[in-house]
Amino acid sequence: MKKSVFFALLSLPVLFYQPVKSQDVYAISSWESLFQWANVEGTPQNSQNINEQLRYTIVFNVGQYWHVDFNNSIGLFSGLAIRNVGFIYDTDIPTKTIRRSYNLGVPLALKLGVFDKHLYIFGGGEYELLFQYKGKRWLSNDRNGTKLKDSEWFSSKTKRFVPAVFGGVQFPGGFNIKYKYYLDHFLNSSYTGSDLGDQNVSFSDYTNIKMHYISICWQFRTDQWKKYVPSDKVAYNY
Repeated sequence: MKKSVFFALLSLPVLFYQPVKSQDVYAISSWESLFQWANVEGTPQNSQNINEQLRYTIVFNVGQYWHVDFNNSIGLFSGLAIRNVGFIYDTDIPTKTIRRSYNLGVPLALKLGVFDKHLYIFGGGEYELLFQYKGKRWLSNDRNGTKLKDSEWFSSKTKRFVPAVFGGVQFPGGFNIKYKYYLDHFLNSSYTGSDLGDQNVSFSDYTNIKMHYISICWQFRTDQWKKYVPSDKVAYNY
C-alpha cells in the first residue's frame, strides 16, 4: 500500500505535462541543514528503554536539481542529492548510540506557485540509496566514555534503498523549508553479526525505525553563480 501511494505521487506531474521551451529548463544547486528524528521501536540493548534525540547535520547535504517550468505557476523538478541521514538514542544502561548513512537520492516533485516571485509550494517522492553506513556508541549518555565505531560501504546493516515523501515551501531569497518522511525502515531487521563491540547481534530487535526530518535549504541557480556579488542577489533570484 505504501509503495502504491509513493508511485502515485511520482506520477502526478504527468497530469500537468505540456511542451516547454529550452529556457524553461534550468539547474539549481543546493545545500541543506537537517533536523532529524526517528521513531525507534523495539527492544535492543537487553530490553532497556530507548530515548530518541534530535540529530542535526549540515555536512555533507548537497544537491543538484533540474527544474522545468511549464508556465509561471506549474512546474516540476528532479535531480540528485547526497545527504547525511541518521538518528541518535540513549538507553538506561547507559549508552549513547548514533547510526547514520550517506544516501544518494533521486527526487521527483511537482511545484505550484508564482515562479517570477520565487514563491511556491512543492511536494513529491524520492528513492534513496544508502551507500555509506557508520555507527558510533559511547559507554555513557554524554559522549564522554569509551567510544566504539563501525564504518562500512554498502553495509548489510541498513536497507539498500528507502523510499520517502516530502513537501515544502520555497521563499524569495533562495531559502526553502521542507519536511520528509521515510516510508521504510532505516536498518535491516534481518542483519545478524558483529556490531559496535558485540559479536553476536540481531537487528530483529529493531522492529520499526522510521526516519523523518525538517530541512532548511539554500539554493541558487547554477548558471548564475559566477555572476553573484554581495551587492546584488542574482544568485538567489532563480
